[in-house]
Amino acid sequence: MTIRLQLDPTATGALGACFMCARNHLAVVTVGVLTHTGGPGHQATEIPLDACRACEGQLLLLLADTQRSLVRPYVAAGHPH
Repeated sequence: MTIRLQLDPTATGALGACFMCARNHLAVVTVGVLTHTGGPGHQATEIPLDACRACEGQLLLLLADTQRSLVRPYVAAGHPH
């Protein structure tokens, strides 16, 4: 199974269920697709993932954290060598 998220802060919403907080009847936007490739005797499926605006904000913060550099910038220790 694969989850592909495509966050669009300008997306228009509809009423539905949030896949992250599992609340119903909220204004949600589609933020991605859950896909399962078909195999022998199985069909490929795609399920749209909807999130409420609060959870969309959390996803945007997670995305920003993952794009940040994992290495701290070099700071000289003050040693002459």
